[in-house]
Amino acid sequence: MISAICYLLTYIFEALISLMCFSEKFDIKASKKMVFWSFTISAFLQFALSFLEMPFINLGAFLVFNILLCFLLFDTSIFQSIFNSAILTATMVITELCIYYSSTLLFGTEILEATVNDTVLWIQTACTKLLYFFVALLIAKLSRKESRKTFRSSKEAFLFILPLASIVLLHGILTITIIIDVPKTVYFIFMVSTILLIYSNIIIFWIHESMLKTQQEITEYRLQTQKAEIDTEYYSLLQNHYESSNILIHDIKRHLMSIKEYANHNDCTSINKYIDDLYGEYQIKHLRKYSTHKLVNAIINRYVSVCKNYGIDLYCDVRDIDFSFINDANLTSILDNLLENAVEASKNSKDKTIDLTIKENHSNFVVIHLENSCATAPKKSGGELKTTKSNKDIHGFGIRSIKRIAKEYDGYIEYSFDENSMIFTFTVVLNRSK
Repeated sequence: MISAICYLLTYIFEALISLMCFSEKFDIKASKKMVFWSFTISAFLQFALSFLEMPFINLGAFLVFNILLCFLLFDTSIFQSIFNSAILTATMVITELCIYYSSTLLFGTEILEATVNDTVLWIQTACTKLLYFFVALLIAKLSRKESRKTFRSSKEAFLFILPLASIVLLHGILTITIIIDVPKTVYFIFMVSTILLIYSNIIIFWIHESMLKTQQEITEYRLQTQKAEIDTEYYSLLQNHYESSNILIHDIKRHLMSIKEYANHNDCTSINKYIDDLYGEYQIKHLRKYSTHKLVNAIINRYVSVCKNYGIDLYCDVRDIDFSFINDANLTSILDNLLENAVEASKNSKDKTIDLTIKENHSNFVVIHLENSCATAPKKSGGELKTTKSNKDIHGFGIRSIKRIAKEYDGYIEYSFDENSMIFTFTVVLNRSK
């Protein structure tokens, strides 16, 4: 009876560790109630299977149940579910054997003494699960947050070799120590081996996670650079359109005189052709002057038009600032990302306001300050702002891009949210002496 209670508590504790690790690494897609009952049922089913007294079935059940729980309850692919469940299974086996060999070496207990002695069972179980909890928590903390769409290479399948090899090897060693009476020095070697295997799995896992993180950062940087280049090219074209419109307005008197001359001769065909030529040559757009910097002016004018479509009031106070210290791509990235995010947040809000101020501070610093109304509080993940746009694979890099540029110019960013007024504030400080 005592051993049955011990095993039941063990399976419940293992289920909690699995839940902790999966929650740390993946977003939950099921309800909290569904998650609770799924892990509870899993623990009781594994407990029921333990009465078969077949360790390999218990181990297989642990692996299979974790794969199913991870895949069905969390935002993961089947590959991610198998990989992370295999890591947990290997960790559990290695930590158990580490405690068994340590107990044999330090206290002289037999490998299988826990099966006949309830005191040894409770002590060894407590030690193994605490060590398992510590190592699993360490792995979870080293891991990065993933989603179903996180890039995975087919070469990563080879990572299964280490945890699976560890499980097979340690079970082989355990079988040998049960069959053959080995000296304490051999138990010491086995204990050290299990400890080294624990850290080998952790180190390989950590290196793998670090490589993925680096790969993701490189991808993000490329996307940011591409977006900045595309935006700069777009604003250059937009600026040319505005200049063409200004030229047309400047030359309008001459064009009207030419049309009048055709009219005096009742030459309607020439009048129509002249007007068609003007229409094709110029794109008439109104450009309001917010800044002496042409690119800044083009960006603001574009978002004035965007805000008008959404019924957003955009207020701008941009002083005569020399932006020659920053290249066009970086300037575009900062302003375009800030205004794009502000429009996204304020278009469904009650007040629908955006307030942009750019000014100098102590002559060496340029401060870009933006406030916008929000419909809901900004979302955060890991201390970073999280995109609310549907396609998270191509969105969500804007703030990181601004942060990177601010750092490049020895500056910084600050942001805050007032829940009472539902106003989000974002400030970018750049050092022009950089």
